[in-house]
Amino acid sequence: MQSVQLSVNRSKLDPNFEGYKVSMEDHHFMSRKLEQNMCTRSLSPNMITLQHMKVFSNDNQLFCDTKKATDTHEYMYRILETGHIQSLVYDKTLNTWDTSVVGNLDFEANVDSSFPTNLLFADNNIVVACDGSAHIYVFLAVSNANWVQMLKHKVTENNSGVSLIEARILNGKLNVLSYEVESGDDKKTRSQIHWTIVKLDDIDYAESLTIEKTTHFVQNGHFETCTFTNDGYILFLSSEKPYMVGHQNIPEVKVLGQSWSQADNIVEIKFKLSTEFSQEDVNIDVAKTRIKLLVKETTLLNGKLDGEIDENDVEICADQETNTLILKLRATDNKKWAKLISLENTKLESLENEEIKKMGKEEQVYGTDEPMEECDEADSALMFHWVDQETGKAVKLCDVTGSQLLFSIKNGFSPAKFCLRHDVDGLLWGFEQQTPEHVATFQAFGYVQASKTTRLWSGCSPNNALACIIEGNNRVLLYSQKVEVSGTLSNRKTAQKVSHVAKQHLLRVESADQIRGVYITDSHLFAATRDQIHVVELPL
Repeated sequence: MQSVQLSVNRSKLDPNFEGYKVSMEDHHFMSRKLEQNMCTRSLSPNMITLQHMKVFSNDNQLFCDTKKATDTHEYMYRILETGHIQSLVYDKTLNTWDTSVVGNLDFEANVDSSFPTNLLFADNNIVVACDGSAHIYVFLAVSNANWVQMLKHKVTENNSGVSLIEARILNGKLNVLSYEVESGDDKKTRSQIHWTIVKLDDIDYAESLTIEKTTHFVQNGHFETCTFTNDGYILFLSSEKPYMVGHQNIPEVKVLGQSWSQADNIVEIKFKLSTEFSQEDVNIDVAKTRIKLLVKETTLLNGKLDGEIDENDVEICADQETNTLILKLRATDNKKWAKLISLENTKLESLENEEIKKMGKEEQVYGTDEPMEECDEADSALMFHWVDQETGKAVKLCDVTGSQLLFSIKNGFSPAKFCLRHDVDGLLWGFEQQTPEHVATFQAFGYVQASKTTRLWSGCSPNNALACIIEGNNRVLLYSQKVEVSGTLSNRKTAQKVSHVAKQHLLRVESADQIRGVYITDSHLFAATRDQIHVVELPL
């Protein structure tokens, strides 16, 4: 398995960042009362896992067709408690709203086990909806005021709740990802990801669409989300590798024998394994003093080496006849190693996690004496898995353990972007190319978000100039990354003139109901409560 690294663009980091300046500018939301209530769902008593909580914490009930947006109009939608889909068109020039009902979902009588509803927009006027119970719908938006239902498909028979992840048109076909969370007696977290392919060949003349193929993935452990890449993979962000249902399970790899030796500066390690393996099954991640070696997801080495090695001179050999893996490392000097590394991997990883935890609690932020909050601690394991769409096998891996997912961005037309915590910052990563790209940096956003215990939503503007956090008390926090200074401003410490500053803006939505939907553009921010829509023009 190929190992992928996230390469940070140092030019996008600001080591001299001194914090956000609180803006005194006065910005107010304009509100519009709507006739009907939006559909809202909450956790039911049988939804007991952290994965269930994550589904509801990611709920956003204001849906936007970003491709249809123009300089003068924004197109938003919400799903009403009756099941109707309501269009909300905002005229940015006149500050007026135009509302209409464009479609309908058939809500079942019992929705106690239902997830929040979803709407996703794909190319060619295709809209995918989910009722949160078990069904996905495909609509053809023939006009701004009329959607024609082309498909209603029951994703699962479990009736335990279904949520949409992504919908994209790839190779002329509609590809939909959705998932459900299983609640077993063993209380272990297990998700089912459903991949549905819908044929679009006859959409112009047929009354309905047909399903071409359905594929199911099982995801054990912690699952964040997944997205389609542009080169034939489904990219999973999770703690464990997903596997395709119906494919034979990979046999567990056991180490039957192991040894290591050193001749001059060459260190050779041998593993006698219990099962056959190929070069593709081997995944190795090396640094000058550390190594992590896996075969078919079984960890063989993981820890600190006794000396430094040339990380670009690592040789891996496989003896297929004896199921022996041979690893050769080149030390940077001829020093005799006293030991290689502990081979008791479970103990080693446990000790490392305890040490990381201890270090994390003692880490200092911005040179103050304040320790990191408990919510700063990242999940024990978090990895990107590239799963081949044809074979269902994970072929590439990127280990981001120690990071936190702050938010993700999806638009239905390209792979999702992921904002991961890097030290105190938030780094936005794009996956449109074969190599992940560091797209933008949100200064100190990881640290800021960790302190927001009532956070409902996080995101950023399309141009990455603003980061945003919505809190449970309807507070809206905006973080301008780079605002041009008018007049003359100097740094008090260095006396140097400053041309740009970072600002924090505090706004509030005046409503007795909690914000349940958010949409941010480069110029406006929209927030939806139960029966109102609110809009504010953003500071530029």
